[in-house]
Amino acid sequence: MSEFSDWFKHTFKNCYCDKGNLIDEKRFAEIVQLVLDNEADEESRAIFEQKISTCVKSNFTFEKEKTVREEILKKLSEHNKEIPNDLAQTIRNSVNL
Repeated sequence: MSEFSDWFKHTFKNCYCDKGNLIDEKRFAEIVQLVLDNEADEESRAIFEQKISTCVKSNFTFEKEKTVREEILKKLSEHNKEIPNDLAQTIRNSVNL
């Protein structure tokens, strides 16, 4: 098991209470970003996907973060000609595109 998988499992587990309810939305949102950025390994992604398929609050947080990311991409595409290249690249880098 990789160091990342260990960190992911530990961090992911700490987002939930003993009953399995999401209690740390901020930390979970950070995990969502790792998944959206394709930085999570297969094992970590499988754990994540299983949880969002069974936990409404986790799924909602995932969908919210994904939608924000998609809107940023959409806005960048729409205004690509209006944004100076260095600014556009800075924004892309900040959202890992």
